[in-house]
Amino acid sequence: MTHNKFFNLVSLGCPKNRVDSERILSVMADAGFVYTDDPTAAAIIIINTCAFIEPAVDESIDTILDYREHKDAFLVVAGCMPLRYQESIREPLPEVDLFLTPDKIADLPRILKAALHRAEDTGASPVSKTTAPRSDLSKTSSMRPGRILTTAGYAYLKIAEGCPRLCRYCTIPAIRGPLRSVDPSELEQEAIFLASAGVRELVLVAQDLTSYGVERGEKGALIRLLERLRRLEGIKWIRLMYLYPDAIPRGLGRLIDESENILPYLDIPFQHVSAKVLRAMGRPWKGDRVRRLTERLRQEIPGLVLRTTFMVGYPAERDEEFLVLSDFVESFDIEHVGVFTYSPEEGTPAAALGDPVPADVKEARADQIRGIHSRFMDKRNLQRIGTVEQGLVEGVSDESELLLQGRMWDQAPEVDGVLYITAGKATAGEIHSIRITGSHGPELFGEIV
Repeated sequence: MTHNKFFNLVSLGCPKNRVDSERILSVMADAGFVYTDDPTAAAIIIINTCAFIEPAVDESIDTILDYREHKDAFLVVAGCMPLRYQESIREPLPEVDLFLTPDKIADLPRILKAALHRAEDTGASPVSKTTAPRSDLSKTSSMRPGRILTTAGYAYLKIAEGCPRLCRYCTIPAIRGPLRSVDPSELEQEAIFLASAGVRELVLVAQDLTSYGVERGEKGALIRLLERLRRLEGIKWIRLMYLYPDAIPRGLGRLIDESENILPYLDIPFQHVSAKVLRAMGRPWKGDRVRRLTERLRQEIPGLVLRTTFMVGYPAERDEEFLVLSDFVESFDIEHVGVFTYSPEEGTPAAALGDPVPADVKEARADQIRGIHSRFMDKRNLQRIGTVEQGLVEGVSDESELLLQGRMWDQAPEVDGVLYITAGKATAGEIHSIRITGSHGPELFGEIV
């Protein structure tokens, strides 16, 4: 094994990017490359980027520039940046040797071996300024590389790529292309593999789960997929992330209520509740439909936990529209709320509206929503102290080697806080009964029963 076989991987962005990163790890390992967490020991550095919004682009570029000091390494930039900017990104980033789009992950080892072989023959640095050609993003590849899991006890299952929606502020359809749903038999086989690898929680992700199968003219495809997955041996929890509000399947509530392993947890990004703002965003419904949906789901699914995100500072949001939003957050007691401020994104229809809401007003509005939600969350968590609920153990805590860390059933990975386990023994990946003993903000403390 030569030094040239060692590679380092940096993964940025969302859970969908994490799946791509795990596929990169797999194809590299299958081809004989060896991962190292020390970039100074790596001949190849792979940065899997995010480019959804301007701050994500800035983080990706900063990371690329940070790795510029490893001049002898072959630098690969993968993910959303090559998708969003295509050829225009090459000139501003001359230090990058290869731009790789997600559809070309399976080709990465072949490209790298050719470049490294040339370097060995010539004695030169393995730099080739290569661009992997982008495939037709309207098609779904059946060549799905394997995965090397990077999380203990849970895994993301990406059921579709691309997005059919036309939200006016969003770059995803331009970056990731049209909707391409993965065949349900492939997803079932992937889930079986994940279960055999110790996965107990499947987190279903896509740009929009409710659109699954729509491009194939299928109705009820998501429900049928869930029926297949919930019967798999070893999968204890199935979590649904990113459901479009006006397309929640009517049978979903009943299925969740009847299932032992589909969690009563739904991530539904509302973005706003003002009819004027929603219309300006290109999201086709009115705020009263958001309210009715919330009430209906609470009735259909006992013990439902909702997660949503809101955008503040959109060009159409005046004080009156923001008051509608803050009143909703005050009244509807959503268990998990994320807030982000609007930023105009190049190439989107909303960019033509400018950015009329001052930055300090945006931040003040975001803080106000967070404050309202924080008060409700603190009250809810205090009421849970002394109760016993199910929790997933992920391993030793990042805060102290004396604590275990995990998540309660109603905490999604990376976004809803964590559980610190102060007493009891467990192996990473196991689900245990946890007695909740305390809370601090979104974090919970508990002990294994």
